[in-house]
Amino acid sequence: MVKLAFFALALIAADAVPSTDVPAIDFQYDLCLKKADRKPEEALEMATDALKAGGDPGAEHCAAVALVTLKQYGEAARRLDVLARKPSAGDTETRAQILGQAGNAWLLAGQPELATASLTAALSLMPGEAEYLIDRARASALLKKWAAAESDLTSALAGEPGNVQALVLRASARRAQKNIKGAMGDVTQALLLDDKNVEALVERGLLRAAQGDKAGARQDFMAVLDKQPLSEAAASARMEIEKLEVKVGGKKTK
Repeated sequence: MVKLAFFALALIAADAVPSTDVPAIDFQYDLCLKKADRKPEEALEMATDALKAGGDPGAEHCAAVALVTLKQYGEAARRLDVLARKPSAGDTETRAQILGQAGNAWLLAGQPELATASLTAALSLMPGEAEYLIDRARASALLKKWAAAESDLTSALAGEPGNVQALVLRASARRAQKNIKGAMGDVTQALLLDDKNVEALVERGLLRAAQGDKAGARQDFMAVLDKQPLSEAAASARMEIEKLEVKVGGKKTK
C-alpha cells in the first residue's frame, strides 16, 4: 500500500511568489518565508499583522506555510486553497502551485478527498503536469482507488518517462490490483534508473514476498536498512522483516 510517509513534501516553491495589488503594505515576503521554516510563530504573527493592514497575498501564503510547520495542516490547506482561487494570488502557474501545496497539506491533514479536489483544480490550470498527477495519485491511493491512482501515474509517466517516484507508486498501485507482472516491470525500471532508491527496494521486497520469494524479499529489506537506516522506508522494511519471521540480526525463526 502506498504510504504517505514515503513521500517528499515540498511546500515552498521558490518561484511561487504571490503578487500583490496592495503596494502600500511593506511586507517582507522572503523574510517571512525564512521565519516560517524555523520560527513559525514569528512568521505567523508577521503575516497576520500584514493581513490586518490589508489583503496582501504574500502574507496569506506565508501564514499558511507557517501553519504547515506548526502542523496545523487542515487550516493551512484551507488558506492555501482559498488563496489560490483569488486572481490576485498570481498567474496561472503560481495559482496551480499554491493549489498543489494545498493538496499536499490536505494529505498531511488526513483528508484525501479534499486533497483530490485541490489537485484536480491545479490540473485544470496546468493539464498534464506530472507533479500534480502524482500527488493526486497519492490521494487516490489513500482512498484505495487503485485504478484512478494508476491512471494518473500512467499519465505522469507519459510526460516524464524517467520519473522514478511515479514508477514506484504505480508499482504499488498495480500490486494492490494483483498485477504483479506489471508492478515488477515498473519497480525494475525504477531501480535501473536509481539503484539506491529505498522506496523502490521496499516495493520490490513486497513483490518478491507476494511471489513467495522470502529470501529475495529479505535481501531487499535488509538493503534498505543498510542504505538509510533512519528513514521511513527503513521503518517499513523492519515491519516487513518481522512479517517474514526473520530477525534483523540474521537468524530465522522458522
